[in-house]
Amino acid sequence: MANELNQILFGPPGTGKTYNTINKALELCGEDLTGLSRQDVKERFEQKVKEGRIVFTTFHQSMTYEDFVEGIKPVEPEKEGDPIIYRIEEGIFRKLCIEAAFALAKEKESEITENVLDFSLAFDDFVQRIEEKLTSEQQVELATKNGGRVIVDGISQQGSILIKHPGKDNIYPVTKQRLSKLHAAFSDLSEVHNIDQQFRSIIGGSNSTANWAVLNAIRNNISDSVEPNKSIRKYTWEEKKEVVQALSREDYKDKDGESFVLIIDEINRGNVSQIFGELITLIEEDKRLGNAEAIQVRLPYSKDSFGVPPNVYILGTMNTADRSVEALDTALRRRFSFIEMPPCYSLIRTDGKAKDGIINGIDLSLLLEIINKRIEKLLDKDHMIGHSYFLNISTLNDLKSTFQNKIIPLLQEYFYGDYGKIGLVIGAGFFEINENQIEEDFFAPFDDYESSVLLEKIVYRIRNAQDMTDESFTAAVYSLMRKV
Repeated sequence: MANELNQILFGPPGTGKTYNTINKALELCGEDLTGLSRQDVKERFEQKVKEGRIVFTTFHQSMTYEDFVEGIKPVEPEKEGDPIIYRIEEGIFRKLCIEAAFALAKEKESEITENVLDFSLAFDDFVQRIEEKLTSEQQVELATKNGGRVIVDGISQQGSILIKHPGKDNIYPVTKQRLSKLHAAFSDLSEVHNIDQQFRSIIGGSNSTANWAVLNAIRNNISDSVEPNKSIRKYTWEEKKEVVQALSREDYKDKDGESFVLIIDEINRGNVSQIFGELITLIEEDKRLGNAEAIQVRLPYSKDSFGVPPNVYILGTMNTADRSVEALDTALRRRFSFIEMPPCYSLIRTDGKAKDGIINGIDLSLLLEIINKRIEKLLDKDHMIGHSYFLNISTLNDLKSTFQNKIIPLLQEYFYGDYGKIGLVIGAGFFEINENQIEEDFFAPFDDYESSVLLEKIVYRIRNAQDMTDESFTAAVYSLMRKV
C-alpha cells in the first residue's frame, strides 16, 4: 500500500493506535523494523525524535493556532530589570515543515541555497570581527554609497548590527534576514542607483543607507573569509529559515527527500479548525509544494509565505469512544485517510504475557470477545474494549486488577452507571446486594405516588474485583462466559 501523506488511526480505547503510529512513523523514515524488539523500536523512535525527523504531540482543548503554526511569544530578558520583549515564534508544525523543506534544499543544493548559506556565514564572520573591535574599544565606521560614513554602535540581543549616523542619536538595526534578501537581489551594488526605491522594493521600509553600508562591508570581507567545509557544516535555525524563504516553487518540483513525520495523538480532542487554520487546505496532497495545484499562504504574524512540503507526513490517532468524533469527521474526512483499528483478539495469544492467552483455565481472548459482543449489541462497535488491556496479564491477580481498574470503570462510563446494562455485560457474579436495605418507608410523603413499591427494589453494588477470592472471581468470570 502506498504511503499516504495524511492518515488517522481510529478505534476503541486500547487497540494499539499510538503503538502503531510509532511503527508507521519509523517505516516512513525508512527504518526496517523486521525482527526488532519493542525496546529496539522505541530506541530508534527516540533517535528520530532527537534528529528532528519525528515530532510527537497531543491535541487538547487548550491547543491553539499559535502553538501549532506561529504566534507572538514573550522572551525572558537577559538582565533583571530589562523590559520583556515579544517575538514571533514558530509552532510545532511550521518548525517541522521548515526542517523538511531545508532537507529538500540540502539534498540538491541550488545556487540560491548556497548563496544564502554562504552569505549567512559571511554575516556571522563580520559580526564576530565587529564585536572584537568594539570589545577593544575601537570605533567601527562603514562607508556609504554617497561617500559618507556611518558608525557601528553595537550588536543587539537578536544579532542585528546597530548603525547610527555621525552626530545623530537615532539607531537603525540591520538584520541578517533583510541583508540576505538584498544580497540575493543585487549581485552588483554599483548598479543600485536609487537606493531607497530599489531596496524598499525588496525589504520594505528601512534605512537604506545603513543596509547598503553593511552589505557593502560584508561583501568586501567575503574574500578574506575561509571557505567552509560543507560536508561537516552545521546550520543554525535562522540559516535554515533563510534558505527555505529563498526557495521558489520550482525548487520543490520532482523532489523526494527524507521523510518528516508529525504524530498527533488524540487529534479529535482539539479544535481542529482553530488549530490548523488555513493549513487545513495546505496539507492536501495536490496542494503540497512541488505539485501543479500547490498553494502558499501569507501567515498572519510573520507575513511569510508558507506552504507544506511534499515530504511531511501527518499521523493522527482518534479514540472512537470520545463523543467529539462526529464533529471532527466533516473537517478532516477529505484530507485524511481513516484506518480502522479494531480489537485484535489473536494478539492476546501470540503477544500477551499469558501462555497461549490462558490464565487459570480462562481464555482471555475469548473473554474479551464475549464482553465486546455484548457492548456492541448494547451500544456500538466504537465503544468496545481494546486487546492491549489484556496483553500484560500473566496472573489471576493481574486479571482482577484489569477488571477493577480498567474494564469496570470503562463500563460505568459507557453506561452512565446503569447497573442493569453493566450486569448484562459482566454478569451477576460481579455484583452484590447492598446490605443496608431499608425496609421501613423512609421517603417523604407525596400524594398520588406509592413509595412502598420502591422499597421492594433491590440496590446492587459492584464488587471490588481485587478483594474477591480466587475461587469467587474465577466463578464470576465463568458465569460471565456462560460456562456454569
